[in-house]
Amino acid sequence: MGIRFWLSRLGEARHRRTAVRWLLILALGGFGLTMLVQIASGRGTGGWFFALAVWLALIFIPLWLITQVFQTLGPTLRRRLSAGLAGGEDRYRRPSTVTLIVEDLLERQVVMPRIATPVAAQKARDAAVALVVRANRQGDVLETLRGSLTRCLVGVEAWARDVGGWAAAAAPENIQARWGTVRALAALAALSKTLVAVYEDRAGGGVGPHLDGRSLHLFLDNTLDFCDDLALQVEVPAWEEPPLDLPPDPAVPAQIRQAWQHYADTPEPAPTALEAFLAVVLPG
Repeated sequence: MGIRFWLSRLGEARHRRTAVRWLLILALGGFGLTMLVQIASGRGTGGWFFALAVWLALIFIPLWLITQVFQTLGPTLRRRLSAGLAGGEDRYRRPSTVTLIVEDLLERQVVMPRIATPVAAQKARDAAVALVVRANRQGDVLETLRGSLTRCLVGVEAWARDVGGWAAAAAPENIQARWGTVRALAALAALSKTLVAVYEDRAGGGVGPHLDGRSLHLFLDNTLDFCDDLALQVEVPAWEEPPLDLPPDPAVPAQIRQAWQHYADTPEPAPTALEAFLAVVLPG
């Protein structure tokens, strides 16, 4: 499972870039070691070009080509691994399997708005994986997930309402000024929808957490559609979703918004920004 999981990661460009960097370090390190052995044996550096050609042509380039092949093989391997985990009782015990499950749920159940970039989906996925892994360490996993989801929903609802009002009041020519904020809101909504799917999958039933008798899937789908309207329409429609029956805490929405916006704006890798967000949304 470990090797197959690692190979499935090569389907993503960032993991391929990391693998290529390590392969280049390996090749250059091997070349340097070869030259040291030659010098120590008294043969000097006369064969440096041949040694470099061997390490690059026979080792680095073939392995680099293999990593590129997994650009198409990686996603297929990931889907097969995810399908093999379906229904398994221990599927949430290891971070690698949690990653596969979260990726599968995000891909199947979340439709990102057109304004969102691949980075936004990546942020939502990484945060969801981190939250689920942390929740697994708690005594009551489902209660921990529900608490984190509730806090995320508090942030999404307040943010959508505030951004909608700000965008409606802003001048039409300032539409580009909202794009960064809207992308961050879309990523937080995608994270929340993924957590709803994880909750349902862990609970073993088709009924996930509902608040005030409303489907959270529908609420979050409407939020993602609203993000598209905010980003792509000059005349911004009003936020018309009825308020969710969430625990009132005036400080929580601002904290979640600030922590998530900072995480969304921080280039990868962003472990410190992610930790700051987790400290806000994880109960206790």
